[in-house]
Amino acid sequence: MRYTILLCLMISTQAWAQKRFITIEDTTVWINTIGLEKRKPGQPLIVFESGHAVSMGNWDRVLNGVANLAPLITYDRPGIGKSEPDQEMPTMKNVADKLLKILKHLKQQPPYVLVGHSLGGLYVRGFAMYYPKKLAGLVIVDPADFTEKLVHHYDYYEGLGLSKAKIDSIQLSIRQKRVARGKKASKSSREELQVLMAVRAGEFKEIGASKLPNIPVHMLMSGKFDMPRRYRSKEYDQEAYFRNKVRHRMARWTNVIQSVDKGMLFYSGDAGHYIHWDDPELLISSIRIVLKDYALLQKKKKK
Repeated sequence: MRYTILLCLMISTQAWAQKRFITIEDTTVWINTIGLEKRKPGQPLIVFESGHAVSMGNWDRVLNGVANLAPLITYDRPGIGKSEPDQEMPTMKNVADKLLKILKHLKQQPPYVLVGHSLGGLYVRGFAMYYPKKLAGLVIVDPADFTEKLVHHYDYYEGLGLSKAKIDSIQLSIRQKRVARGKKASKSSREELQVLMAVRAGEFKEIGASKLPNIPVHMLMSGKFDMPRRYRSKEYDQEAYFRNKVRHRMARWTNVIQSVDKGMLFYSGDAGHYIHWDDPELLISSIRIVLKDYALLQKKKKK
């Protein structure tokens, strides 16, 4: 019954969404907008940034609820989904600049609430580093963990009875498998993976040195271990590893949201990595709170 209702809402949303191609510097980009024509001066625009090599359709379950709160835009990054590839590496700076060009093309001025999932979470955090004054809020959904340092990988294996040498071997194998999968992917997908691996190897130093703007910042964490048994490691208890990772990340992500006045951390035991697909109401509620808190902050500034 729940998913029948969600499907009806998705169909209803599609009826008044405006999906189309636009051209940005000779590159055709696929976008979807809802409610831009009704946007009021100063009203935040919700902008969604998808994960690694994921098209904008992954947001479909939340669009109806979010569109009732504010105007929104989803899009496919160059080379992903229906968008044409361009000649730029998808670094944090290049992705932020490309997004600004899209918004300028659409004649949409700040402020923006950026919602990013997975690699998109890293990208929206990067946007906040380069263009903090353009933001009304951030909602970071189970992101590529920009708080993680290389030493933290050992914490995740606590209590599993593995030696340092064995952990190093496992980590090397994971990296090699990622590279192997990347070789079979599209050029744009490989480039996004290269960017992620490079900033991860550098321990996200650029982000670590950058203070968040004092705006509402939410982080959403998945707590459901949903890896099919046939894919689980035979070398160690992968569910215990996952639980350890969640526990350690929760402590570090708490530090992130405590660095701003209106920070919140949400944990969903019902959702896997795609929180917005498994638990759409959680993301919709988070965006609602961000908009409310941003409005309160604006009122305080006017007094």
